[in-house]
Amino acid sequence: MTNKRSYSRYFIIFQEDDRGFGIAIDRPPTGYAKIENKNGRAKINFYVQNLLQEKGPYTACLIDATKNPPVLAKLGEINVDETGRGEVWWEYREDDIADTGIHIDRFNVACIMAEDQYPLSGQIGKERIEWKERLKNPVRQEDKEEELDEEAKKFIEYEERIKNEIEKIKEGEKVEEKDEVKVEEEENPRQLKGGAFAKVFHRILKDLEEVKLSTEFKNTRWWKVPLERPDFEPKLMPYYCIIYHLIFAYPYINYFIWMRRTGYYYFGLKYDDEGEIEYVVYGIIGENTKKDQPFFGATGFKKWIEVDGRGMWIMIYNPWTGMVMVP
Repeated sequence: MTNKRSYSRYFIIFQEDDRGFGIAIDRPPTGYAKIENKNGRAKINFYVQNLLQEKGPYTACLIDATKNPPVLAKLGEINVDETGRGEVWWEYREDDIADTGIHIDRFNVACIMAEDQYPLSGQIGKERIEWKERLKNPVRQEDKEEELDEEAKKFIEYEERIKNEIEKIKEGEKVEEKDEVKVEEEENPRQLKGGAFAKVFHRILKDLEEVKLSTEFKNTRWWKVPLERPDFEPKLMPYYCIIYHLIFAYPYINYFIWMRRTGYYYFGLKYDDEGEIEYVVYGIIGENTKKDQPFFGATGFKKWIEVDGRGMWIMIYNPWTGMVMVP
């Protein structure tokens, strides 16, 4: 029997929640949680910046908000230095996070806690889940059985919607993937013929403006993706991981502060000799400075290139494996 190896990685981007913890009015706290699953182990990395050191200690948490009351997994303390930055990671069995007995896939909220307040939090998916009041004022499950059933039903419907959207995009292309980024030895999508995977991208990009960019990437086509498109469905924006998580909009939203100066970003398809997708490239216009580098390169924007008299930070992504490539 063939051993199966799987790998997945995703980010939960933090937004400011309870106010009053930023180091300055114009420098609100930000950060992210990065979750990697590999061979039954889950590595969880938290990164924060612009948090007031004196208002700590801060605790990194994951929350299963599908339950009532929500399940809070306290991972541990995250130390913040005098500049407001902190980073720490933990590793667990993927089916038992922080001794909760809960699988990592069930946690849909990440947050930073300071006593009974939450300076930073982020969620998976576009649908907002009200979890704070339920966490602060827990009620017994038997008193809210009907409400719990409704929450469970919403979560099941959400999962089904993801699966249905993926099937719609891939209908007729016979491209079989998972609704999570998984690579298995006995399934190799590169065996597909005729650039079937490329056709999926082409259908998504058909209403966007294709542009010519002079870059070091040969055999590559580029599209200009404006941020404001009232008649364009957000779920079809070619953002990070679109083939795998059509409704997970965070990879688009989290880069908005870097893209809003131009109002767009660039999306490139690098083809192999047979016309199939080799990898995709994301470009955000900016100067070769840390200030203009999205998340200081932590999410993959590690390389700066010159393009048409300007410059941009790029991230290279392999859609076959679900991995960000290091230039």
